[in-house]
Amino acid sequence: MVNFEKLYKKVALQVIERCHGAIKITKHGKIIEVYDTKRHIWSNGLAGLIIKEECKDANLRDWEIANVRSYVIQKLLAKSEN
Repeated sequence: MVNFEKLYKKVALQVIERCHGAIKITKHGKIIEVYDTKRHIWSNGLAGLIIKEECKDANLRDWEIANVRSYVIQKLLAKSEN
């Protein structure tokens, strides 16, 4: 059986790598804007789509997107504190 937390963290890191870390986030953990290198645009509604695409590539279910999103936010907030 796969450890789901490790899988969620791995997919979250893939999302951050796909955007090259170009994700603007508030102090309260809300994603404002994201730069997608595949589409070459900044967008404020694109974060959910990118997370959804990466989850689909990892064969995760729709309800698991929220878990991946929380790991993305945690990782980015931890990075901004340093």
